[in-house]
Order: sequence, then structure tokens, then C-alpha cells
Amino acid sequence: MVTRVAGWRAALRSPVLKLALSAALLLALLHVTDVAALHAVLAAADWHWVVVAFALSVLSQVVSSYRWFLLTHAVGFHAPFGRVLAYYFSGMYLNLFAPGTVAGDVSRALFLAGGERRALALTTVVAHRAIGFVALVWTAALGLVVVHGLPIPALVRGVAALAIPLTLAAWLVGPRLAARLLAPGQHWRVLIERDLAPYWNDRALLILSLALAAGVHLLQIFSQIAASRALGLALPFTYFWVIVPLLNMGATLPVSWSGIGVREAGYWYALSGVGVGHDTSVAVGLLGSLVVLLTGLCGLPFFLLMRRKD
Repeated sequence: MVTRVAGWRAALRSPVLKLALSAALLLALLHVTDVAALHAVLAAADWHWVVVAFALSVLSQVVSSYRWFLLTHAVGFHAPFGRVLAYYFSGMYLNLFAPGTVAGDVSRALFLAGGERRALALTTVVAHRAIGFVALVWTAALGLVVVHGLPIPALVRGVAALAIPLTLAAWLVGPRLAARLLAPGQHWRVLIERDLAPYWNDRALLILSLALAAGVHLLQIFSQIAASRALGLALPFTYFWVIVPLLNMGATLPVSWSGIGVREAGYWYALSGVGVGHDTSVAVGLLGSLVVLLTGLCGLPFFLLMRRKD
């Protein structure tokens, strides 16, 4: 039984499986889409808008790396921003080829640690991810509650309204409760209560980090809007305020390669519901995925630089 479970876990982590699932999703979408019309839509795209979408996406990652820089300095790491930026983009590149975001997160933690305080370095990455996810949930929740004119069930709006207080409570109370379950003086309890104290006690740092994370998500929303403008769509900002954060959540699930297939299927469902043709809806997703992949490839020069230093 243990061997069978381990085999399933290995299969679910396999990048080959994720690539296959992404391909299967795309093939299913193409089966219900007029491929000739899809090709015509993409051929007529205004690539100036795609460049704008790419630039906004890269800028969002620069802001995200600065947010991680602040979190690293708060707990005693003193690498300059340029170096932290290189670590971050190197990890972003690795995430294109590994299951989920684990490889990239571990690599940037190891780069930051430089052989020392690895647990603390990894915790800065976890905190960076956690705050970013909280901001993503809040962005999506606010959109679901505030935006009207979309077919959103009342139950979903109600759950979204609870998302902000629940995630805030989990962030502020959860780690402290976990620490109390550990023996006094135990390594992980010391790490949570002493080394990570700025993450719980420095309200200015927490508020700034959340604000920067919200800015990252806002830039990504505008990046996807620019991708849609490349195809001649002029949908309201509010549509993308709801759609993009939800798709970003779906893209982070370990069921696809870099969210490809999930993103296209999400746009096919969401935009088709507001009168956009299936071919154009899928095209928006394809351009969005292209922008994500190109942004990840921006980390290649930084990754090669890190390897040369090693």
C-alpha cells in the first residue's frame, strides 16, 4: 500500500503528467472551438498590446522580488536588491520546468542562504508566498463581492465576504498556535517565535508587503487586459478583476504545466458567458499563457549567472 501511494505521489509530481494534462485540456478546447477562426483571431492580433502585456508582467515580478527583498532584510539577511532580484528570477525560470513552484522556491532559498541559515531562508520564501496568496485571495474576494453584472451565485459572494477576516486570522494566529504545540526551545518553535518575530509584530512591514502583493496582482490584471486588447476586446476592468485572480489560483494548482490549459479553459468559460466568441476567448488565454512563459524565460540569464558563480 505504501509503495502504491508513493507511486501515485510521484506520478502527480511528474512534469510529464502536467504537460500531458495541459495538452489534453488544450485539445479538448480545440475540439469545441473553430480552429480556423481561432487562427484568424491570433493572426489579426495587435502585437504592440502583447508587448505591453509582457512589460506589465515583468514589472509585476520585479515588484514581487522587491517584496521578498524586504522580507529577507527583516529577519537578518543583507543581500542587496540586485542580488535578491537575480535569485528571484532564477527561481522563476526553474518553475517553468519543475512541478509546481517547489524547485524555484527551494533554489532561491538556497541562493539566499549561501550555505547558512537555510531554514530561515526557506521561511522567507514561504512567508513571501503566503502573503502573496493572502493578497490574491483578498483581490478575488473583493471582486466577487463588489462586482455586479456577472453570474455569481449568492453563496459564492457570501463565502468571498468571509475570506478576508478568515485569512487574516489564520496569518496572525495560526503560526503562534502551531508554535505552542512544540516543546519550548525546540528549533522550529524558536524559529517561529524569535527569528520570524518581525513577520508577526512589525505591522508596517506586513501592511507594506500586503500592499505590494496587491500591486503585483493589479499589474497582472492589467497585463491580461492588454492581452485582450491585442485581440480587439474592450471589456470592463471589473470582468478581469474577478476572472484573473481566480485563474491565477487555478494556475498554481499542480495539475498543469505553468497553468497552460487551465488558463485557456477559464477564459473560454468566463468570457463566453459575457458574449465573447469561443475562438476569441481561447485566444485570450493563449496570449496570457505566452506572456507567462516569456516572463519566466526572463530568468534564464540570471539562472546562468548563478550557475557560473557556483
